[in-house]
Amino acid sequence: MIMEAFALTENPQPLVPAPPNRDWMDATTRRHAYRCLPIAVANTYGWQLLLPADVTAEWSGGMELADVTVSCAHSDQAVSNFGRGVLTFDVAYVFKTPIDFHLLVTGPSNTFKDGIAPMTAVVETDWLPYTFTFNYQFTRPGRVHWKAGEPYAQICIVRAGMQQSVQPVIRHLRDNPKLVADLEAWRIRRSGLRDALAAGDPDAIKRAVDRDYYLGRYADGEKTLADHVIKMRLNAPIDERGEA
Repeated sequence: MIMEAFALTENPQPLVPAPPNRDWMDATTRRHAYRCLPIAVANTYGWQLLLPADVTAEWSGGMELADVTVSCAHSDQAVSNFGRGVLTFDVAYVFKTPIDFHLLVTGPSNTFKDGIAPMTAVVETDWLPYTFTFNYQFTRPGRVHWKAGEPYAQICIVRAGMQQSVQPVIRHLRDNPKLVADLEAWRIRRSGLRDALAAGDPDAIKRAVDRDYYLGRYADGEKTLADHVIKMRLNAPIDERGEA
């Protein structure tokens, strides 16, 4: 599958595979946060748009356009466009995906900024002939800052219509005896691991890595037949524009 990104300028924002590292995860004891596989995989789930220049934005708390002020060397990169404490970023591409595939656009996964939150969007890029913007909502009056090269958005491809085709069904846990047994075995091991960690067992941390989810196995040791992912690294874009 090919996702096309048509650049609107000669020097558009860098589009790069989402990296595996996060500063706050690096700062955890022995980088323990990376042992949470769902979070570690989500770090690399898509491609990121990087800012070409520093952005500083401030919200006074008011509802008017003028209540959000923006400082950036690229005047159109970030603006107050909607009022109500919304900051709007310009996306320097027109994205095209195959029919029946859309873009899920959100903030950089597992990345946080105090005082402002990204808005998630689904864009029908299988037909859309123009670009879109990406927005943040201030959560309180104050100032926020992005450095040049910092990601402001992350995109991934989703299949159109998939959500509407899913029928959620709620059942009693007791209706699935094997699931009951697996869940109980997991609870016992997790409780034992927590007790060992609290007691200062030097091998407990090592055992914490060797958990069933990380290995993709059931309580009885049987491996799952599902496509289990431990590490995800996406393709970097190929620039076919040639020399400017």
